[in-house]
Amino acid sequence: QGTCMSDLRVNVNMAAPGDGDQELLLKRAVTFKAPKRTYNADSSLLTKVLGTKNAANNRVSESLDYEPIQNKILYDRMRAKKDGKKKLYGYTGHTLAKFIVTCVTGVICGCVLVALTSLVAVLMEWKLDFIQNTLVAEHGNFGERFEGNTFGRICVAFLKFWLFGSVLVSIATAMVQYWAPAAAGAGVTLVMAYLNGNHIPNLLRVETLITKFVGTVCSVSAGLPMGPEGPMVHIGACVASVVTYLDCKYVRDGKLENCFGRFKLKQDNIKDKLKVLDEIVSDTDHREFVSAGVCAGISAAFNAPIGGVLFSMEEACSFWSRKTAWRCFIAATLSTFTIQVLNRKAVHGAISPEPGSLKPMEMKDWGMQLPFFLLDFVMAGLLGAAFNSLRMWLWKLRAAKTLHIQRILEVVGLVFLVGLCGFFFGWAAGKCIELPEDWWIDEAKGKREYGVRFFCSETEHNDIATLFLSSTHHTIVKLFSMGRIDAIEGQLDNFIPHFSPGSMALYGTIYLILMSIGAGLAIPGGLFMPSIVLGATWGGMWGILVRMWLPDTWNVQPGLYAMLAATGVLGGVFRSAISLVVLMVEGTQSIQYLPGVILAVVVANWVAHHIHHDGVYESELERIGNVYMLRDEAPHRLHTLTTEAIMATGVVGLRSIENVGKILEVMRNTAHNGFPVYVRDDDPESGEAIITGPDEEPSSTRLEGLILRSQLLVLLQRRHFCDSHGDPVGREPNPQYELDLETEMRTFFRRYYTHSRYLSATNAAIDSLQLENARPDLESLYLDLRPYMNRAPFTIRKDCSAARAHQVFVCLGLRHLIVVDAHNDVVGIITRKDLDHAAGHGWWRMSHQAEPPKNPVIKGFQASMGFLKNLVTGSTSNLQAQASNHTQPAANGHAHGGH
Repeated sequence: QGTCMSDLRVNVNMAAPGDGDQELLLKRAVTFKAPKRTYNADSSLLTKVLGTKNAANNRVSESLDYEPIQNKILYDRMRAKKDGKKKLYGYTGHTLAKFIVTCVTGVICGCVLVALTSLVAVLMEWKLDFIQNTLVAEHGNFGERFEGNTFGRICVAFLKFWLFGSVLVSIATAMVQYWAPAAAGAGVTLVMAYLNGNHIPNLLRVETLITKFVGTVCSVSAGLPMGPEGPMVHIGACVASVVTYLDCKYVRDGKLENCFGRFKLKQDNIKDKLKVLDEIVSDTDHREFVSAGVCAGISAAFNAPIGGVLFSMEEACSFWSRKTAWRCFIAATLSTFTIQVLNRKAVHGAISPEPGSLKPMEMKDWGMQLPFFLLDFVMAGLLGAAFNSLRMWLWKLRAAKTLHIQRILEVVGLVFLVGLCGFFFGWAAGKCIELPEDWWIDEAKGKREYGVRFFCSETEHNDIATLFLSSTHHTIVKLFSMGRIDAIEGQLDNFIPHFSPGSMALYGTIYLILMSIGAGLAIPGGLFMPSIVLGATWGGMWGILVRMWLPDTWNVQPGLYAMLAATGVLGGVFRSAISLVVLMVEGTQSIQYLPGVILAVVVANWVAHHIHHDGVYESELERIGNVYMLRDEAPHRLHTLTTEAIMATGVVGLRSIENVGKILEVMRNTAHNGFPVYVRDDDPESGEAIITGPDEEPSSTRLEGLILRSQLLVLLQRRHFCDSHGDPVGREPNPQYELDLETEMRTFFRRYYTHSRYLSATNAAIDSLQLENARPDLESLYLDLRPYMNRAPFTIRKDCSAARAHQVFVCLGLRHLIVVDAHNDVVGIITRKDLDHAAGHGWWRMSHQAEPPKNPVIKGFQASMGFLKNLVTGSTSNLQAQASNHTQPAANGHAHGGH
């Protein structure tokens, strides 16, 4: 996708007025060539995007362009579109194209989930079969060699388990490290950052999609404490992006036209029909499609469409509208419907307890057991906070992301730990418990649906080995189903739990550690399912104990305690509220327990927040440090500051008719992606680029508009030159040509640098223009920016509150917010980087983008103490001075670079 336009040539047919180099300059056809993706390039990119504790975090993430460019050509195009022929029931086809993209995204997400779960089920069944056959082998060379040697059989079974898992995770981790670094982890955090307005390099490539799918299958099948729910969010976003850009390679290169040409169809007519796709590829439309993909992914994972829509609204999406909600609902519905069609065994609610396992709770039951439920919820909150704290502490011990072999060995080591704990504790502390009747598939043939026999009898299972080695999905369902009395109803002595309390406590403690180690490894895997397992284990243990202590008339159901504790751990880990409640209620089909689910989320959230302030998403963004996530509400610190205190100075601007040589010089010397266009009162004919600084008289420039770097690249690529008065050079005025040029500007990142936008701000993009060889002739050539620049960029007064600037920036989805004085002269500019730094949450954001300290713990503590000192003094002047300090280095060329 990202490099499919690398061979595109722009045909420029111009009649140059002169001869020699200038004539060649005007006639030359150019293209932007993306660099080939290599091993070293991917390694460097991984470091730049996600950072490493051993290297500086050189930011390469860009901001997305949600704001439409307001200019005369846009108005002409909109009028032509309005007056154009309506070809489909009064519509031009854009609405239908968007509807098709949304539907296809939902269907594909459902198919992906079915394929993923089917592959995992096959691999898990295969793994458990050869492990159990090794443990109970009685015939053949193996049985004779280890006859009566229990420990020897355990060792051989463990080695087979480790070898099987190591092969799977090595494949997955190698794909991540060498092919698609952005596929590591769950991916939910980076998708949230993308929907917030950050362009993350290679996040939504087809390579990332493939790696995410294969890696998730491998990690779950290997028995790692990971789940598919988080990766399905990323997969859904990738599917939406791939479908949106589907025509890039085949339509632009003519392959699709040639295909249709074989059927004697008119290629020109096909190409004309497919031009509709150019109208649905803006960053705003792409954001809506990715939001729908996220919703379809999480809905498919839990088989809960309404919960998926609420998750997309509450957590993933920073911009929500009625259209977005409608697209999300359609995609979620189609994804769950596809699962029902393709998988006959699928039920609405992926983690529903077994039918009849839990009894309805009356109000008196809730009231009588309320103290025990509250203890259950507090325990869930403590577990969530403990996981977040332990995960952040372990991050300091991990190998740098550029050390590929070490990163692979980390995952192989986790497989070793999981197998070692499962086999050792299953042998040393596991208890043999009678296998319930509904756990059998065919009792006569000894075929079980769930339960690891280990060294127990044919009708029993080893509880610890079952918890460690079985499918996570089945374990959750069995833990939620602990509510029935398996013998004589009404007699407590006949209640036999599926797992012993001691085994569950041991498993829960070890699982918390393994889950913390697994979070952050270089392998695709999510935390939703492990969080549910952790909560269900401890909650189920607590429910069994309460069931033993209280009489039968209290209607104590351990499965209900497990379900509510699982919900509480999700709240303590992710700090969500509404979406988690609906996902759990819909995913478990337990609407009758809604009061307990709501109370579990509220209490666990409150407890976890007072121990570890941030959830997984917030702490992950803080750890990355290179992605600027803006919250819906302005931080409290911004209420005490003005825009003048947080803005970046040293703003580089251009004149409305600017010399080509000066434009190239500015583009080479800065990494900015937006340049204010000025009218200079004192010297309108000078060929100097305008730079405003703190010592310059502010009345010297007046804002006329804003031009993006991508627009300048298109103008230079198409040799759209003019003289110093704005008259065209080497061409005749042509309105249709200007419309085509504006279309190229809007679709620039669809054609070039689709997944690596930061490359457009490098010298390589300038070199691709092939203009430097004609440097003497550039002095007489100009670019007229007036028809293409944004004539109405958003501005704000320098004495306005910084909190209001944050609100305007976030609500309007801006990329640049220009700060002006009372005379409309530019005095500064605000990007998301400036707002993020001014918020001051995180020690790296107070370090003026310096290199990370060698000892993050000590340096972070010192920075935090300095921040607390400022809060105690309450001096507004000190806060303003501290916030404005980071803008001073910007005058040297980093004022609004990268945005």
